[in-house]
Amino acid sequence: MKAIILAGGQSERFGEPKAFAQIESQTFYKRIIDVLEATNMFNQIVISTNEQLASHFDYPNIVIDDDQNKDKGPLAGIRSVMRQYEDEELFFVISVDTPMITQKAISKLYQFMIEHLIEDQLDIAGFKDNGRPIPTLAFYSPHALQYIDEALASDDYSLKNVYTKVESDWLDVQAIESTSYWYKNINYQQDLNDLKQVMMNR
Repeated sequence: MKAIILAGGQSERFGEPKAFAQIESQTFYKRIIDVLEATNMFNQIVISTNEQLASHFDYPNIVIDDDQNKDKGPLAGIRSVMRQYEDEELFFVISVDTPMITQKAISKLYQFMIEHLIEDQLDIAGFKDNGRPIPTLAFYSPHALQYIDEALASDDYSLKNVYTKVESDWLDVQAIESTSYWYKNINYQQDLNDLKQVMMNR
């Protein structure tokens, strides 16, 4: 099983590449790698990014989107890694702007997927917040790849264009007994400032 850290976005709202922003003196991407490694669930962790950012990562396992699909968002990043490792049975996908992910959340989601895998033939199992799926915090089976290819060949590159066409199920974030921010995306500098403030006061 491989983990894919999606780190190829333009980060326009944030104002700088989010992967290299810091929380508790650690860059987002390194913090996520540490958490993923600590689960002992993955035979490899891969960073999916773009050509401009690739050389800035202090990490050996980097996959760059192919020219045909560059600038097509998270789907392109997931596809690039899946295509490179076509023999892999399962992939965990996480966006680099979710730096407070926990081992417990990943393990719980994996259990959720396995429990539903045989009965429901799940292709995607992820978290949901207030009923809204979070497809950038999810397990993907290789069966989803053909739908990812179809979406990228269309003019709708949204993750919704994939997860609505396969067997998917979503675990509520409230099922994880943890901090209120473990699954939060950092989209703006203010989000990061707010997170730091909450952590300081906990």
